[in-house]
Amino acid sequence: MADHHSYCVALKPIDFFRPSEDVDHVDVHKLASVISEAGIWTTPVPVDGGTGIVMDGNHRIRAAALLGLNHLPCVLLSYDDPRVAVTDWNTGEAFCVDCIFRTILWQNRIFPYKTTRHRFAPVLPRTEIQLCMLKAT
Repeated sequence: MADHHSYCVALKPIDFFRPSEDVDHVDVHKLASVISEAGIWTTPVPVDGGTGIVMDGNHRIRAAALLGLNHLPCVLLSYDDPRVAVTDWNTGEAFCVDCIFRTILWQNRIFPYKTTRHRFAPVLPRTEIQLCMLKAT
């Protein structure tokens, strides 16, 4: 059984999140529809806590914006956390973490769709937060 006790889920305003990769916009709309129909948010977005860089969940933060959500649950992590591994999506080789910070923070750009793959061990926790609570200001 996965040890979810090692992660803490926090609520952050949607403008805290910094996208890291481009998305498939059709998939964003499909995901927004699925989330809306469920009426609950089930997947906290893992982010670098110091910068708000989205490690995984770029489609989710864009779907949240489409749904008019003001806050999102997230797991605050760091790229030097041993529970986080980041690799190149295509090659599986270790991805340059400094390149992530340089591209997103200094160059104010995002990576192309499916550039990085983040893995978390243990697996990230799930949530069941009513969407109406995430719309509240």
